[in-house]
Amino acid sequence: MGYKDYKFFLENDNNPFILFNADRRIVYLNTAAEFLLGRVSKQELYDMCITHAPKEYGSKMTYMNLRYDDLAFYGITVGYQDDEYIGIRLYQLVKNRQPTAKELNKFILSDINVLLETSISLVSLEGKYDVKLMADRDIPEFKISQNDFFKIMRKCFQSFEPGSKLDIALKMRVGETTYVKNRRYRLVKLEFKSKIPRDTTQDREIERLCEENFIDYLADNTKIRLLIPML
Repeated sequence: MGYKDYKFFLENDNNPFILFNADRRIVYLNTAAEFLLGRVSKQELYDMCITHAPKEYGSKMTYMNLRYDDLAFYGITVGYQDDEYIGIRLYQLVKNRQPTAKELNKFILSDINVLLETSISLVSLEGKYDVKLMADRDIPEFKISQNDFFKIMRKCFQSFEPGSKLDIALKMRVGETTYVKNRRYRLVKLEFKSKIPRDTTQDREIERLCEENFIDYLADNTKIRLLIPML
């Protein structure tokens, strides 16, 4: 592989890179940028380019906290060497927490569909929610802390108004991965939706539990979304 194959490294970089032309059209983007564009508009990213571009030809890095759905970034670099093209690179924020051996022992091979159905059954016994479940039955078993999963599920359910109609979806995120202990793992997405506003006072506690299990947590007034690594 010669130096002219540099695009291989750019394409496989976890940091999104996008190159715009003078007509605001994308002329190149890497795989990470494709995932990013599923969460933020092309126009918003172009406007960010213009706002943070250097005054003269060259490049400029700006530190800022950015979050688009489950993707978080700590800064961007914007650069151009002529008036025809301008590029932007976003630097992904990586969680570096390393579990202890004792913590790793709590992760056991499990069927997440069974765990989720058990959680729903426990809630249904109390008759509080009208649950509609859409689940991918082909998700293979992976390691998860069952005890923590049940805790997270209980708090997620409790955040919704009793009697709410809940749409719950469980599926794999095709082509998307995350890093845990410097290893890449596929992701499972678990989402709760309701038309009735939920109680967000326990969100920080739910997020804390998720962080301990490498789960990415995102929520608003009517929705909770968990991205669970398939350890």
